[in-house]
Amino acid sequence: MHSGIKMIIGVLILIAGLYWYLADTIAANMASTWLGLSAISALKTVFIGVFGLVLIFVGLLVVWIEYEDLKWDMQNKKKK
Repeated sequence: MHSGIKMIIGVLILIAGLYWYLADTIAANMASTWLGLSAISALKTVFIGVFGLVLIFVGLLVVWIEYEDLKWDMQNKKKK
């Protein structure tokens, strides 16, 4: 797929995500809540619930990248 098309899809997804959390502000006259929760409240709940997992996965990613870097360095030293 062309990179320009991917960029347009990314922008549309970004706009949809922003609308999801700003729908209460945009449609102030309408009751736009799900299960009695406003979108911002739901975002806070998800963020609090997922923050630890994000830290775990980011930590694992950094460790994996550094491990691979050390492995490449050791292979380069053996070749020399």
